[in-house]
Amino acid sequence: MNFKNRIVNIDASNKCTLECPKCMRQDYKRMGKKVPGGDLSIDNFNKLIDYFNGACFCGQISDPIFNVNLIEFLKICKQKKKWCSVHTAASHKKIEWYEEAFKANLDTEWIFGIDGLPHQSFIYRVNQDGEKVFEMAKLAKKLGVKKVVWQYIVFGYNEKYIDEAKKLALDNNILFELNISGRWNLDNSYDPYRPKQSKNKLRGMHDKVEA
Repeated sequence: MNFKNRIVNIDASNKCTLECPKCMRQDYKRMGKKVPGGDLSIDNFNKLIDYFNGACFCGQISDPIFNVNLIEFLKICKQKKKWCSVHTAASHKKIEWYEEAFKANLDTEWIFGIDGLPHQSFIYRVNQDGEKVFEMAKLAKKLGVKKVVWQYIVFGYNEKYIDEAKKLALDNNILFELNISGRWNLDNSYDPYRPKQSKNKLRGMHDKVEA
């Protein structure tokens, strides 16, 4: 297996301040269990990244901004000429931290999860300050980060605001990515987050966004 031609996805921590209802963290909480894992160390990241072309920091049980070493990881990727991206939705870091993180490696791709217009995204991203997260996306562009993405998962409460959100992204030179979630009850029972529009119609909107 040739690891040199691959990107590794890293759940770099076990911490997050959000309580998104369909996140794996909530499964552990419902079972009365602690979220497993801890912070990836600098030494282990150095060993890992040498076997890959790049790293995608996208947590399944955490948000990467809470790994105490994340800024150092970004610097290492820059030094070793490795591609990297950060997927984040949490908002509980100081602006100065974001500034340092963005400047550490301007080639890093930053993907911000804001599900709905910034003032309403907390409906799913519980505890998120969506307006602050959007301001951080704008700050990333201002500081020269090459690729900044607004990731917008479609839910019932935000599906009618897609065009408005897309325009807001484009007005700020931010890429807009529409995501259609598959995390719905398979038995078709009531789910308050389920979009009312059909998946085919939403996929059409997705194609329109990506065009």
